[in-house]
Amino acid sequence: MAIASAEPNVPPAWFSRVGAPFAPAEQAAIAALIEGHAGLPRTEVGAVADWHEAGAFLRAAERDDAWWEREEEERTRLWDCAADRIAEDDLLARLAAVTRALTAAVHDAAAAAAARAGGTDPALVRAAAGAALLAAQQHALAGLAGEGATHFFAGKYALFAGGRWPLGYHRGRYVVF
Repeated sequence: MAIASAEPNVPPAWFSRVGAPFAPAEQAAIAALIEGHAGLPRTEVGAVADWHEAGAFLRAAERDDAWWEREEEERTRLWDCAADRIAEDDLLARLAAVTRALTAAVHDAAAAAAARAGGTDPALVRAAAGAALLAAQQHALAGLAGEGATHFFAGKYALFAGGRWPLGYHRGRYVVF
């Protein structure tokens, strides 16, 4: 199953914009993402400027798994909806195909972005790539469940495909690198 980029006929720009100031279109996309998620009312948009700050945010957010649990609850709901439409073996195969198709490109892009910034911990590069692959799977699952392009997971994937790394929600802020 092919995964579309944020825009038709435009290849994903994995991690190419991390650390750059937000363009007006990115600010609008982040605002729409937040507005489209019931669990993010009155949420501030946060940014990190470099890989070190991204790692520090992730370490702080690890101690508060409420956001992860929300995403997992939604993933479970979408899985159930998709499984009503598609046999579970086929559903699993389609999602695995998403990961296989993107793994090398996503990891290479994360490593290249980190190298351009002067290098970073290889574990953080793996975390970045893993987060992008998870977003691709979530986006695919939302589509297979019959959810539209306005679903939170579609917006999250679009940020990744547009070159950003949405790090997640912690302490009233949705942070994007």
